[in-house]
Amino acid sequence: MLPTTGPRGPMFGLAVSAGFALIFVLGFLAWQSPPQMPKLPKSTTHVEMTVTSEGTPKLGIHEIIRQLYQPLKIAPDESSFSFIGEDLNLTQLALPRSPRYKKKMGKDILILDLETRPLESTEDFNNGLFDWRKLNHVSGGVFSHYIYSLIHGYDYKFVRAHEFEDRHATWIKPSALAQHIRDYKFIVFLDADATFRFQHLPLEWMFNYWQIKPEHSFTMALDPWDPETPEYNSDRFNRTYTNTGFMVVQNNGHTMQMLKDWHECPDDTRYKGCSEWKMPKFHEQSAFGEYIRYDYKDYVKELQCAEANGFPGVEVSNCQGKYVRHYWFEKQKIKEDLQQNIMNAITLPIQRIFAENVGGIITEQKENALPN
Repeated sequence: MLPTTGPRGPMFGLAVSAGFALIFVLGFLAWQSPPQMPKLPKSTTHVEMTVTSEGTPKLGIHEIIRQLYQPLKIAPDESSFSFIGEDLNLTQLALPRSPRYKKKMGKDILILDLETRPLESTEDFNNGLFDWRKLNHVSGGVFSHYIYSLIHGYDYKFVRAHEFEDRHATWIKPSALAQHIRDYKFIVFLDADATFRFQHLPLEWMFNYWQIKPEHSFTMALDPWDPETPEYNSDRFNRTYTNTGFMVVQNNGHTMQMLKDWHECPDDTRYKGCSEWKMPKFHEQSAFGEYIRYDYKDYVKELQCAEANGFPGVEVSNCQGKYVRHYWFEKQKIKEDLQQNIMNAITLPIQRIFAENVGGIITEQKENALPN
């Protein structure tokens, strides 16, 4: 926790903490593979860090994050992806033949956070009281999304929207997407309680795995469906809803009209009776499931719940959050996912130091005896 009293004030403590963190991370980045950063001579473990005339490091947190994750990242068309799951077993997944997305799209993809509320952590920060342990799930999710965009070079926006007077706050989604989609090939939206399971896995690889095609304006995962309560996540035709907590929105010839119809749905403009979903659950999600996807069925890609919804421990529909996790409950686990991702990236270069004996830090004691 940052100091709240003392002659130098909280910002001095923040600067000192940030400086130590930068030096720590930079020290381990020095032993990354040569394409990212040249190795230092084995005779030393010291890292020189150039500073500006103001005394601050030239290398900012943006570049540190990119360098930190560089050894872990895979190519958009990498034939397979391996990971160790919660059961500690190795799982390998393969892409279909002839993947569509072979190059990084960078700033053609927008990661979008959308809120009507400010981040509580920002108020704490401004008062010199920022503490990771106090971070709520909203800030934890937003930070995770932002870090993910930095790792892969995607664009990022945090949009503060005003609430409607006559409908639930989640109805801000269609208009926010419409205001930005023309500037991008894809917008990837996540609720604050949703997160990418693997920070080093690029969206392009997931698009290939899910086989998202040019005609797919919207890609969403299904909600869990329980045969004991079949009506809970189903529309009037007993079809399972798709969840709008994670959406891949593609800029094509149908997207703007779909967003317009969705935004105007509770006004009963095109769909009489849609005003039913102004306030009751699941608001804009119910409207999309009840109306939009039926008129635009060829342009909606529905993923299985296990692929991009839910989290470990959910048995219904096997909603385990294979690639994208959505913590409808136990929302603080967003922070745990972020911790695990960052610690994996930091400890990998540390392990490399010991495995390769960088700098000669490991010595062999051949005889267990006192020196003469």
